[in-house]
Amino acid sequence: MPIWNFALSVLRSYAQILFSGSVWVGFLLFLATCVMPFSAAIGVLCTVSALLSARLFHLEPDEQHSGGYGYNALLCGLGIGHHCGLSLGTLALAVACGVLCVLLSAALRASLGKLHLPMLSIPFVVVYHIVLAVSGPAGLDVPATTSTLLSTEGPALLRGLGALFFLPYPEVGALVLFAILFHSRIAAMLATTGFLCAYFVAIYLLRIPEETFVLIVSYNAAFSAVALGGVWFVPSASSWLVAMLSSVVATVLCAGLFPIHNRLGVPLLVVPFNVTVFLFLLAFRQRMKDLHPKSVDLMLATPEDNLEYLRARLLRFGWSQPVRMQLPIRGTWLCTQGKDGAHTHKDRWRHAWDFEVSGPDGSTFRTDGSRPEHYHCFRLPVLAAAAGTVVRVEQDVPDNLVGTMNLKQNWGNVVLLYHAPGLYSLYAHLSRGSAKVRVGQFVQAGEVLGLCGSSGRSPRPHLHFHLQATQDLGSTTLPCSFADAITVHEERQVVHAALVPREKDQVRNLEPDEERGSFLSAFLPGMGGQWRFNLGDREEQIVCEVDLYGQPLLRSLTYGTVLRYVMTDDFFTTYDLSGSHRSALCLLRLALPRIPLESSESLVFSDLLPGRLVRSPGLQLFHDFLAPWRAQDGVFLTYVSRREGALLEVLGELRPMGAMGDPEPGSGQDPKHIDKHRPESTLKTRISLARGLGVVRISVTKRGRTLLAERILPEKPSLLATEETKGPR
Repeated sequence: MPIWNFALSVLRSYAQILFSGSVWVGFLLFLATCVMPFSAAIGVLCTVSALLSARLFHLEPDEQHSGGYGYNALLCGLGIGHHCGLSLGTLALAVACGVLCVLLSAALRASLGKLHLPMLSIPFVVVYHIVLAVSGPAGLDVPATTSTLLSTEGPALLRGLGALFFLPYPEVGALVLFAILFHSRIAAMLATTGFLCAYFVAIYLLRIPEETFVLIVSYNAAFSAVALGGVWFVPSASSWLVAMLSSVVATVLCAGLFPIHNRLGVPLLVVPFNVTVFLFLLAFRQRMKDLHPKSVDLMLATPEDNLEYLRARLLRFGWSQPVRMQLPIRGTWLCTQGKDGAHTHKDRWRHAWDFEVSGPDGSTFRTDGSRPEHYHCFRLPVLAAAAGTVVRVEQDVPDNLVGTMNLKQNWGNVVLLYHAPGLYSLYAHLSRGSAKVRVGQFVQAGEVLGLCGSSGRSPRPHLHFHLQATQDLGSTTLPCSFADAITVHEERQVVHAALVPREKDQVRNLEPDEERGSFLSAFLPGMGGQWRFNLGDREEQIVCEVDLYGQPLLRSLTYGTVLRYVMTDDFFTTYDLSGSHRSALCLLRLALPRIPLESSESLVFSDLLPGRLVRSPGLQLFHDFLAPWRAQDGVFLTYVSRREGALLEVLGELRPMGAMGDPEPGSGQDPKHIDKHRPESTLKTRISLARGLGVVRISVTKRGRTLLAERILPEKPSLLATEETKGPR
């Protein structure tokens, strides 16, 4: 392990105490502990012992690198430096505690990981109590002299933050607070409000002495608020309420446990924090719905990242039901009655759609339309909107003559699929005897269920589709949106992440092809290898990797930036960007957020870009304080793709509100939720992709400045030379 990387792991161990992975946060905390040099030295010794032990035991390299095996040992070392004097016995104790912390951390990670619970600071609590038990008989409990330059008075908040590191001094607390602010503005607000809430309860209600509050209650309450308000739950008004409740619970636990610990002669430390976090996490698992507050899906870098992760998915993909639905059709169909339709889609049955097929002349039938066979949709395939199990099939109802209806068998021939608890899809008015499935059969999305007909209450051939909560025919319909559906217009085809079709909409599913996918094949795990980019005055190395969850990602070896993405048969989609925005991955996130793998150059597709990617750094710092209270933040860009010789060019541009392809009501992308304070300057992107190579060049113009990233390729002309060099198509 190189010395430099090992030093970074030590600094990240400091940062882990504040739920951060930033080296700079760790460096600030290291400086804070250096006001007591002996204590800081023992802390570093204990951390080094832990990290070397983790390496010796061949524990997870990522956890070693991130400081996950070091932060508990660091707290133990700081405690030893606070409690013991300088001696060989103290040094030996620090080394032994580092080893013990790693063993306990690994054991807890294995056991608690099965329950999806965090390790928190349990190893520190256990090992430090062992330290207290052995240091007395060994004659080690002779603490070093405190510097007379440090103030023992000052704001309770600052002294309380310092007390977490056994240094209850305002100078130390000021550096800790600055480190929290540097890491996350949301975390700083949570820590401050959690502290104030605990202060009121402790001082005015429970009558706890202020010195006891500073030394014990303050950091337990503040960090309980941070953990539950922004680390394990997505920041929001509801998570803020949970954070304040957790600070009160931590305060009450401190008041109740302090006398017991006093009688035992041991300090309370962070026991209330650990108990509080575990209580809330376990209790909230019993909720019927994971909402208000929403649990985080992935442990990301900051509360701001957790918030951006959730918001991007809510608005980009329109979560209207738990299962992704596609249009139940093949080819282009016409929506002849939509949600809240003029005829039968009302009241309990308002969330429903009727589909037919129109010809080149706009008519839904040939000749005079007097017979079902004259209708273009008659006996065309009806597809499963999502994977599910067939729970009902009716196929003995005769097709009606045009203009007549069978009101006794209202739904006609049907297929009903079960997708999830409380979620069924109904396909009605199918042609007699056309069912291709049987009850109990499992079908995949896109599998043929039957043929379109005119049975039941159907005066002309059409397909009726809706979602419902039970398997009873005629039960109340549920809201629905169709994922990655396309509306077809005269000169363009608009891709919608979540479409609620309206009457007279021509709609179809995406039709992916291998030709378009070949330009992104370099993003497949194991295919990309290592990329080098020229960013003008510097170079950057980027690698394609797969994380422990099997999710592909791009990692900058130069800046440590990580960009997660997913490539399916239909779409290439980039998701979460964390780390330095100096990386070319930031430009990639702007220029290629999502691209359909279909070769039609008339496709127009839009995506929401997080505001933090286009906002100036200074404005973003101010915005972070407001982020949890805002409904939405971001800008929509419209993209088109086209072939230019051997390259695929994807061009994006910020569009004004109300422009072509804007989000439609009910699509999951509601314009009223978008940030109205958009940048005045234009935002344009362009990315060039080569077949089998991936990204060749990225250009992003924002705030009047153009940023370029060019791929460094050996023998670039020959690599890009193909038979397809005839110019733009």
